[in-house]
Amino acid sequence: MATVKQMHNEQYGDFFEVKNKKGVTLLLSPFGARGLELNLPLVEGSRNILVGFDTIEAHKNAYYNASIGPVAGRIAKAVFELNGKTYQTEANQKGNTLHGGFLGFDKRNWSAETFEEGEKAGVIFTLESKDGDAGFPGNLKVEAIYTLTDNDEYKFGFKATTDQATLFNPTNHGYYNLTGSPENSIDEHILEVHASQVAETRDDVTTTGRILPVAGTKFDFFSPKAIGDTMLDDPFVLDKDQDCALVLTSPDKKVSLALTTTEPAIVIYTTGKAEVGDVMNGGKMAFHGAVAIEPQKIPGTESYPEFGSITLTPEKPYFAESSFKLSY
Repeated sequence: MATVKQMHNEQYGDFFEVKNKKGVTLLLSPFGARGLELNLPLVEGSRNILVGFDTIEAHKNAYYNASIGPVAGRIAKAVFELNGKTYQTEANQKGNTLHGGFLGFDKRNWSAETFEEGEKAGVIFTLESKDGDAGFPGNLKVEAIYTLTDNDEYKFGFKATTDQATLFNPTNHGYYNLTGSPENSIDEHILEVHASQVAETRDDVTTTGRILPVAGTKFDFFSPKAIGDTMLDDPFVLDKDQDCALVLTSPDKKVSLALTTTEPAIVIYTTGKAEVGDVMNGGKMAFHGAVAIEPQKIPGTESYPEFGSITLTPEKPYFAESSFKLSY
């Protein structure tokens, strides 16, 4: 029977521990509605595969494992049009709006409610975002739902309602190193992404509106291969006929994650020079020490209708869910 309990320590402050019957433990924080640790019970001992800082204080200016919103990714030039009206949002990175502005979902304290339902347990985090926050219209009510099952599934999802039309494209910004330590590079991790296309990006990582084939490029992970020295910060457009979106396997083949998602794309980011030396859970960050996996709509959809829509209206509540099947 999966269980959840609220805990407190000096390292993380108030947090929640979700545990399944096999001994997998998921630690969650209300700050940013984020994951802190995901510990797998291997024969040789516990292995934490989530990469994050070693204190909650250190997370206050970082996206590690947080809920991101109201719009993940970049809004080019911090401006968008909706229903004939132009909205100016906060330009918090290189003249663009990144991950919801200066005080996005990742920097907010969420309220929390736990649940235990037979073979699953978890936490429902709740946040209200007011009309005009960071320039976005609408009073939003958002739930970030984390679940751990006895079948070794780690799930995260979002529900939301609004009182007027707005943009909404959240994600979980999970960082992973399946060796259990970010001191080890991810070069030998095996990655498989069932995406035959990628959204083209500019130097500032905003999307151009073009969708390009991955065949013959560094983005071609359709068949599993080592990440190697590939640096990524790119939206992979998932093939619609694939049940499994992505598989990540540790170099020792003892751990793998298989992702299914309701979302049409995954932004994959690999850490680089900027993160080197950061003191994390499990050691200091190496170059290429973690890979972020962020299921979402394609960034820039507000500018390119051919990508779909990220408009949320009062008439239709939002729901999206992603699930990692844990193998160890």
